[in-house]
Amino acid sequence: MTLIRPMDLEAIDSRIYEAKKEELKARSIFNVKSDVPEGAETYSYDVIKRSGAAKVLAPGADDIPLVDADMERHTERIYSIAAAFRLTVQELRQAAMSGRPVEATKADTARKAIAEKENRIVWIGDAKHNILGVTNAEGIQILALDKNGAGASTKWKDKTGQEIVSDLRKARTTINRLPGHTANTLVVTPDGMEELEKEYNQYTGQTVLQYLRSQNWFSRIEFTSDLEKQGVGATDCFLVFDNSPDVIEVLIPMDIKRHPEEYKFPNYKVPLEERTGGAIVRYPMAIMRGDGI
Repeated sequence: MTLIRPMDLEAIDSRIYEAKKEELKARSIFNVKSDVPEGAETYSYDVIKRSGAAKVLAPGADDIPLVDADMERHTERIYSIAAAFRLTVQELRQAAMSGRPVEATKADTARKAIAEKENRIVWIGDAKHNILGVTNAEGIQILALDKNGAGASTKWKDKTGQEIVSDLRKARTTINRLPGHTANTLVVTPDGMEELEKEYNQYTGQTVLQYLRSQNWFSRIEFTSDLEKQGVGATDCFLVFDNSPDVIEVLIPMDIKRHPEEYKFPNYKVPLEERTGGAIVRYPMAIMRGDGI
C-alpha cells in the first residue's frame, strides 16, 4: 500500500496554513478571540443593551447604580467547519517516482472553502443553525437611507457623490454619539466600493473614497460580497461600526487543523477542521447597518 510520506504532509501543511489575506477578511477587521478551549461546546458573554450610568453620591449615600443591570447574558454554541480533499494512490506514486512532495494545491481549495464559510458566518450567520452574524445581530442600529434624485432612489448608483457621503455621515454620527465609541470602520459591497470611486463633486477633483480618507472618517474601508442582499427587502447594505474588542470579536477556539488521513483504495481523504463561534457582538448599538445601497 502506498503511504503518504512525511514530506507530502509537510507540503500539504504549508498550503493549509498559508491563508491569503483576502480569505481572512473578517479576522483582519475584528479581534480574534482564541483563548477558549477547543473542546468547548458553548461560550457565554454579556451583551450591553445600553451604556451604564454612574452618579454622584450624596454624603453617606449607598445607592450605587449597577451597570450589570444594563447587560444580558448570551450563550453561543461553538461549531466545527470542515472540508476535505482527496489524493489518489497514483498521485502519490508519481510524487514518489519524481522524488518530490505530492502536489498540494488541493489543500488550497479546502482551506479556502473553510475560510469562506468562516467569513460568511461572521457577517451573516447561519440560519440553519440559528447563528447570527454582524449584519443581523440583535440590537444593531438600522439606517433607512434617504431617497434622492428624480427617481427617489436609495441606491448609490443613482446618487451623487455628496449624497453618498451624506448617507455615511448620518451612520457615522449616530455611532460617534455613543459615549466612548468611534465609528472607525466602513464595510461595503463590491458594487458599493465601485460607487465610492464616483466623483465627490465637480470642484474638488476627488472621488468619494479619496474625500473620506482625506477627512479621516474611517481608519479602515473594506468590501465583502457577504453584505449583498442582507438589508431589508434583500437589498445591499453597508456597515459602519466601532471594531474594538468590547464591541465585536471573532471567536476561534481552534484554528484550521489537518486530521489524520483516511485510506480507502484508491484514495486518501484528508480532512480539515476549524472550531468557531462566529461573531461575538458585545455592544450591538455600536454597529450601524445602512440598507438599500
